[in-house]
Amino acid sequence: MSKDPYEVAADPQRLEVLNQLELLDAPAEEAFDRLTRLASKIIEAPVSLISLVDADRQFFKSLFGLPEPLASERETPLSHSFCKHVVATQEPLIVADAREHPVLKDNPSVSELNVISYLGMPLTTNDGVGLGSFCVIDDKPRTWTEREIEIIRELALSTMTEIELRAQIREREEVEGMLVKRNDQYRRAYFFATKTLGFMKEVIGTGANKDELQAYVDQMERELARI
Repeated sequence: MSKDPYEVAADPQRLEVLNQLELLDAPAEEAFDRLTRLASKIIEAPVSLISLVDADRQFFKSLFGLPEPLASERETPLSHSFCKHVVATQEPLIVADAREHPVLKDNPSVSELNVISYLGMPLTTNDGVGLGSFCVIDDKPRTWTEREIEIIRELALSTMTEIELRAQIREREEVEGMLVKRNDQYRRAYFFATKTLGFMKEVIGTGANKDELQAYVDQMERELARI
């Protein structure tokens, strides 16, 4: 844990990626809640979380087993976060008893929330940006088995697959929206060009005075401004 987790959490480039994903403060979603429920059920851990580390807090995109008011608040200050260390190191954090851990023993979550044992896996984008942690928590000392560690690793990967897929869908929708807008602009430009050609033919045939031509020039400028 050599990197300062608060420094890593506040990194502007990391926060930009996190904000672009539009997950912070987003409502609970079944696709993610299914994963945290599954984690607690298989491993028999009382609490499981998908925690996203913001600059000064951790936000729970999904949670299972948290008591009130945390379940409704869906966040804690960064001071209470174990997950910030996962983001800082980009490595699993496996803790049998936080009360004996040299870094975590003074974390307020130990005394205030009874977070004793913790198993957290990094949530990392394909570009290597750390977003948070998929973790399970117990309120008593616990030695996590290799099987349990592998299960949480797989659930973390599944979480990132869901996150990346949503990002791709959103990007595709934005591109499609731009194409629709551009096509509309082309359509209007074509319509206006056709209309202008017809008018010019009419002018050539009938002979228009200067005021009539100026009025049409003014109209063309207004039309062009809308394209």
